[in-house]
Amino acid sequence: MSVTIYEESQFEAIKLAGKLAGQALDLACRSVKPGISTWELDQIAEEWIRSQGAIPTFKGYLGFPASLCTSVNHEVVHGIPNKNKVLKEGDIVSLDIGVTVKEKVNGKEWNYIGDTARTVAAGSINSQIQKLMDETQDSLYKGIEKCKAGKTIKDISIAVNNVAQKGKYGIVRMFGGHGIGPNYHSEPFIPNWPEYFENTPDSEIKPGMLLCIEPMFNLGTDDVRKLKDDWTIVTADHKLSAHFEHTILVTKDRQYITTKI
Repeated sequence: MSVTIYEESQFEAIKLAGKLAGQALDLACRSVKPGISTWELDQIAEEWIRSQGAIPTFKGYLGFPASLCTSVNHEVVHGIPNKNKVLKEGDIVSLDIGVTVKEKVNGKEWNYIGDTARTVAAGSINSQIQKLMDETQDSLYKGIEKCKAGKTIKDISIAVNNVAQKGKYGIVRMFGGHGIGPNYHSEPFIPNWPEYFENTPDSEIKPGMLLCIEPMFNLGTDDVRKLKDDWTIVTADHKLSAHFEHTILVTKDRQYITTKI
């Protein structure tokens, strides 16, 4: 994979994809309640995306079978929606969604993608879980503050990591943020821990980059495992995990959160 640099003529299509992703995620999050299945959440999101003339990015991507990743409680990311997984009072669920918009620019058709995630509760939760969710989200915005031309990817990692260290959270290291190209994932990788750069060169952030920042904090260990479905990632100690993500378009003079509504 390589870094994709977009031109100004493509920015409006990028913003549209991000806007639709943000709206689809918000609809799914507002639908979360005790008694709803993760499969139903997926159907709600997919039907809305297609009604807008857009495409659910995740469906079929590397074989993923759904439009929405639904990761419940100790599931970190890439949870597969299931009719039999019904949310209960006090559960938390991380919803991750991508939306693709096809547009022609200068005679060439491109895929433009917005990618975003949020952790929400089904019913009431205790203050410790609320704090986990709030501080994971806060770290996302601290990272976004550093996502601007002239800064580096490591600057983002440090900002996210500082919040995790202060809260004594486990930091998921198997996954992190990423660039977005026409085929979805692209360079650069955006780790949530700056030690990553001890053996890997840092990268300057440049205008035209489209970057996803996505912290994943755990109440316990950093360590995670992949389930037998070959998708779902869970915490090794089965303690809760939270996940937030936005897609950021970097321009010469600012950063634009495409997926914020």
